[in-house]
Amino acid sequence: MTKYAYYVDLGICAGCEACTVACQNLNGLDYDMRFTKISRHIQGSYPNVTSMFVANQCMHCDNPPCANVCPTGATYKTSEGPVQVDYEKCIGCKYCMTACPYEARTFDEQENVVKKCSLCYSRLAQGEQPACVQTCLTGARMIGDLDNPADPIHEAIQHDGVVKVEGTSFYFRVPAGFDRNLVPENFQAAGITYAWQSIFQPVGQIMLGGTVGALLVSMAINAVKSMRKEGAEHGGH
Repeated sequence: MTKYAYYVDLGICAGCEACTVACQNLNGLDYDMRFTKISRHIQGSYPNVTSMFVANQCMHCDNPPCANVCPTGATYKTSEGPVQVDYEKCIGCKYCMTACPYEARTFDEQENVVKKCSLCYSRLAQGEQPACVQTCLTGARMIGDLDNPADPIHEAIQHDGVVKVEGTSFYFRVPAGFDRNLVPENFQAAGITYAWQSIFQPVGQIMLGGTVGALLVSMAINAVKSMRKEGAEHGGH
């Protein structure tokens, strides 16, 4: 059995974004659509300034809420770990975007589907590396099989400063002096996800059919979240 895990050494990531470009090229994405995003964090004051680049993308969760809420089964988790999307089944309801705790999904308006990183699952099946791993100029990225004791990833994740993002397939090595909170948080599904699974999803499908019900309920829940966010912002003033 294979269980894929992904490792990023933030201590040697150069922030060049070659991974982002390689991913865009492989998936035919527009320049403003990114499955892999790089952010820079700076700390200290001149002349003692240090910086670190952090990669953000689909974390391929152990129990992905995006798959749990998908009304058509378009999003699903493979036995090896990578979370996939069947674009033929995607209806563009965007509820997976609402459910994702890592904001890792992007809506393609032209195709009316929601897209994301596939961990280059088709390439892995052919014995190839993901485009981002293959293109990384400093070797900061690695993918491996946790079920294979001989896989180099086992040694990598034992390095000092390595953080396992619980509930996901990702490990990050955080350089000394930087806060662990700069990398993605441990997985925690939003409470609204469970409300969707137990109440909204069945009701929407019964009342209006899977596609229309999903669209309307998704719009309603997004509106509620937006109002809550605005309320929180006003409350902070």
